[in-house]
Amino acid sequence: MGKQFGATVENNTLTLPESIGHGYLKSVDLPNGLQALIGDFTLHQDLLIERSKTNMEYYVFICDRVTNHKKLYVDVDQDRMEGKSQRMEVMYLLSFLSDLNQFASAGTHLESIRVIISREWLARYLRIDQLENVLQRYLSLKAKSIHIREMDFETKTLMNEILNPPNVSPVETAFLQNRIMMMVENFFSWMYDQLSVMEMQIHMTRDEIEQMMKVEESLTGDLSNAPTIKQLSVQAAMSPSKLKKQFKDVYGFPIYEYFQKKRMEKARAMLLEGNRTIKAVGRELGFSNLSNFSVAFRKEHQLLPSELLKIREES
Repeated sequence: MGKQFGATVENNTLTLPESIGHGYLKSVDLPNGLQALIGDFTLHQDLLIERSKTNMEYYVFICDRVTNHKKLYVDVDQDRMEGKSQRMEVMYLLSFLSDLNQFASAGTHLESIRVIISREWLARYLRIDQLENVLQRYLSLKAKSIHIREMDFETKTLMNEILNPPNVSPVETAFLQNRIMMMVENFFSWMYDQLSVMEMQIHMTRDEIEQMMKVEESLTGDLSNAPTIKQLSVQAAMSPSKLKKQFKDVYGFPIYEYFQKKRMEKARAMLLEGNRTIKAVGRELGFSNLSNFSVAFRKEHQLLPSELLKIREES
């Protein structure tokens, strides 16, 4: 790592040369043979990282908070995730079995936690008996709604603690190990729930599941205005009744209940960004009545938008 950036590594920490950026990358050994890389830096030049796929079945858990970017993208094989807002806070899983390109423009500030995970650990944690199923299940997560998760409040708190640990050795190392493992376990608990609804006992072909993923993408493409069941059924080339059944089989919720959950997740993320009022968030997500927005938010998150903002201010 040091050679790539033209810098030396001291105490498992690499300080970026000023020509590249300002900040650091720090390696941390974790329990059970896992390894993490913590980064907090601002780029002074564009950065492109390319990695060709290998036959090694390793995975990388990534938790990124990105601000101030003019251009940002991640290419996984033929799929691209672009940073469209000025602040991104996401978690996702990548595989060494895929080609990877990552680009960030000069001025980008990146706070990042990355953990390399073996196929054996992944299979054991996700309770998968046959290791061959790991790749199959991973590929089924390619849809953005399942594969990529916006940071929840707990993860944001953990990231803040990881980036600002107690500066006392060996307390710092144990603290970092504990917080990073909590973050990883939080993500994989969520991902296991997602995998559970994909069990093949729902008697759907892979093509049918992929069709539902396309429907889900259309459903959540504009969270201020849901398409009608008729529009979605035409897209999926199936009857409304079959569409509703298969969607619930794959995602675990009726179509509009799922839409509302995603809308409230987005509302929470927007409020936590801190640059919009409750009224502005409600309007942006299609609510003309602020009271209706607050009721829907409380139903999903068990607290009012104003209560969430109070918690954020106190944290």
